[in-house]
Amino acid sequence: MHNDSVDSSRIVIFAENLRYVYPDGTVGIDNASLFIEEGEKVALIGPNGCGKSTLLMLFAGLLRPTSGTLKIFGRNVSKENYEFFRKNTGILFQNPDDFLFNPTVLDELLYTPINMGMSYEEAMSLAIRYAKEFEIEHILEKQPFRLSGGEKKRVALACVLMLRPKLLLLDEPMNNIDGKTKRKIIDVLKTYENTLVVSTHETHYLDDIVNKVIVFSEEKKVLRIGGRELLQDEDTLLRAGVL
Repeated sequence: MHNDSVDSSRIVIFAENLRYVYPDGTVGIDNASLFIEEGEKVALIGPNGCGKSTLLMLFAGLLRPTSGTLKIFGRNVSKENYEFFRKNTGILFQNPDDFLFNPTVLDELLYTPINMGMSYEEAMSLAIRYAKEFEIEHILEKQPFRLSGGEKKRVALACVLMLRPKLLLLDEPMNNIDGKTKRKIIDVLKTYENTLVVSTHETHYLDDIVNKVIVFSEEKKVLRIGGRELLQDEDTLLRAGVL
């Protein structure tokens, strides 16, 4: 799978014959081989249930492969590397309720950075910056469960960005949100400087954001890998079940 023109020191994610089976026997992803280089902006495209969410959890180091090879920043997914992945990868789950559990929005923003060793002053300064950027200053004292869907998504993304991750993983970021939140997420995607992986079954907003597209089939396998031109490839998108 290695391409001779690829500099292996720049590979952030390397997967070969990657397979994950859930404890109940459900196949999450089947035999995926791909690599993602530093600074690439990648879309994982495929129908609901094709394994995109499973793949993101593997890339975040939250699941261990059942078989095959997976290296993130050159490291295996193991307990010893968990803290490293936590510091260097940020994942936005499809449902922000899976992520938000602190008493107030401000507590959410401060929680992980302070737990990872950032000083209170630095964390607070970043929280104020991201609260302004995501237009959530007016809800900092609110309880997260009282927020609207769009507010929850903006808070969750601000929390993920607080650690300035080297690898940002977004799972279906456009699901069930308002126009204001969509525009904010697109702004973040356009200006994010590190490696970005977005899983989605919608393609309309990706054109001027991504430079690599990985298309999955309903059988939870990699169908095609290419540049952003794949977003316009009706035949491939039809075969993948996203059109």
